[in-house]
Amino acid sequence: MNNDDLETLNLKKLKIKKILKQYILITFGVFLLNLAFFFFLDPAEIVTGGMMGVSIIVEPYLLKIGSWFTPSIFLYIVNGICLILGLVFLGKDFFLKTIYATLVQPSILFVFERTMNPNFFYDTITDGNQGFICLICSSILAGLGIGIAVKYNGSTGGMDVIQKIISKYFKVPMSTTMYVTDAIIVLYSGFSFNPFTYNIERVVLGVSGVIAVGFIVDFVALSLKPRRTMYVITKNPELIKDLIYKNLDRGVTFNKVISGYTGDEQVMVICTMDKNEAYRMTSIVAEEDPKAFTFVTSCKEVRGEYEKRGLL
Repeated sequence: MNNDDLETLNLKKLKIKKILKQYILITFGVFLLNLAFFFFLDPAEIVTGGMMGVSIIVEPYLLKIGSWFTPSIFLYIVNGICLILGLVFLGKDFFLKTIYATLVQPSILFVFERTMNPNFFYDTITDGNQGFICLICSSILAGLGIGIAVKYNGSTGGMDVIQKIISKYFKVPMSTTMYVTDAIIVLYSGFSFNPFTYNIERVVLGVSGVIAVGFIVDFVALSLKPRRTMYVITKNPELIKDLIYKNLDRGVTFNKVISGYTGDEQVMVICTMDKNEAYRMTSIVAEEDPKAFTFVTSCKEVRGEYEKRGLL
């Protein structure tokens, strides 16, 4: 085997490892989401949108059909319908990317329903505190689960498919579609028709859950390890570069800039680093080059050879 064949084989192995890691982490994310639903959202009847929220709303009617008609069966059916709609309206590529998590999610829930007690944690919570405690626990678990799945290009399917179809054919931003569909589900969850009442507590908990989950998803998917980008406008760019190399061993980018006030040409040194490194470097730069103009911004996401010098 020559060097080219060996390199190709190694690349294939790396690709397979990457795909396996991706699917393992997507599965773990979906597992956490199911924990949130099975142990906290469903027992407390907190609806936070999505097909899982719909399953909580219709669950009393499903159980009238038969005790076998549990939320996992309902989700198998509606997710299957959504998959077919996704194939028709969004194409084969979307279908293949979505099918795994769409089927794994109700499958894990199906196992939970037949092996575990859904009130295991709920029954230990003091009366009157169930809603609040379940909201906190479910938001953390669901936010982490969805965030991990999203970070590794996974999808929980179901309502995601409907939202993408609406976004594509009605020319509505995806974020708007998500907020509107989830809002409709949460607001509807407050209705009770026998007798007719409206449970505002249930709606407030649901809205709070949507906000909390969204915040955690953003944090996990984009900011799990906070980064900072430091910009230094200076007449001594080599000095700043050497300071960063010496103290952080990170690469830098030079960008020529012109002062709007004096017309002087200077160089902007740009470097992305960890948050704690940014605190240290601003002090070092201020000490070594007092006239340098330095500012630091937050980074939500960094891609590429972040750890190697000279590539950022």
